This record gives sequence, C-alpha cells and structure tokens, in this order.
Amino acid sequence: MRSKLTNILQVVILVSGVLYIAVGILFYLSPLLVGTLFGLPLAEDWFNQIKYDAFVAPLYFVTRGFAAMVFSAGAAMVLPLFDPLRYRGLVYFTGVLFPVMASWVLIRNGISFQHTLAVALGIMFLAVFLVTAAALAITRKAARSGEE
Repeated sequence: MRSKLTNILQVVILVSGVLYIAVGILFYLSPLLVGTLFGLPLAEDWFNQIKYDAFVAPLYFVTRGFAAMVFSAGAAMVLPLFDPLRYRGLVYFTGVLFPVMASWVLIRNGISFQHTLAVALGIMFLAVFLVTAAALAITRKAARSGEE
C-alpha cells in the first residue's frame, strides 16, 4: 500500500505528464497556432517563409521536434504512476533536470527579448520543476528505505 506522500508524488507526476502532453500536442500540430494564441504577429506569407527561409524553416521543424520530445516525456510520465520507486530516475530527468534547464533558457531569453510565449512556457517548466523537486524531497526518506 502506498503512503500519502507517495500519492502526492504521483499526483505531481500525473499533472506534469498531462501538461507535457498538452504542450507537446499543441506545438507539434502547429507552433504558429500557439503563437497566434499568445498574440504574436504573423506575416501573411508565413507558410512561404517557413518553406524557403534558410533560418526560419529549421527553427520551425526544431520546434516541432522539441514538441515531439515533450509529448513523449509526458507519455512516459505514466510509468512512475505504477512503480514510483523503480522509475524515480525518470522523474528526476523529466521533472527536475529538463524543466530547470528549459525554464532558465526560456525565462531569461523571454524577458530579455520580451517574448510572452517564451516566458509563459518558462514559468510552466519552472512550476513543474519546483513542484516535482518538492514531491521528490518529501518522498526521499521512504524511497531510500524502499517503502514506496
């Protein structure tokens, strides 16, 4: 039987996974749609710009590749729900390491260049990092003794 602290960790993992899946799907389907939702101005010939611009085209496809990775990480977050002790490493990588690195880059550059979308995503990743790190910290003692 799982403890209440482990249940807290599992809720955090579930919410993080759902966030990752939602963001991944949105960006994978269309990064431009997400930009439009945040009020970013788009040129009328944006589709041609993506196809023919040597810099914008790779950025567009890298963003979609990033979205596929975020979606996959979100889908992988279902594993720790069944065995939180065994998949604790996965939680550290997808819930602590990745979001702290992503939030630092997104918030720092989003504020510097005044990009609302980058700041919003950075804050989301920062929240995932803080909540996951806290949940891992409160379950650390039980995990070391193998009681999760």
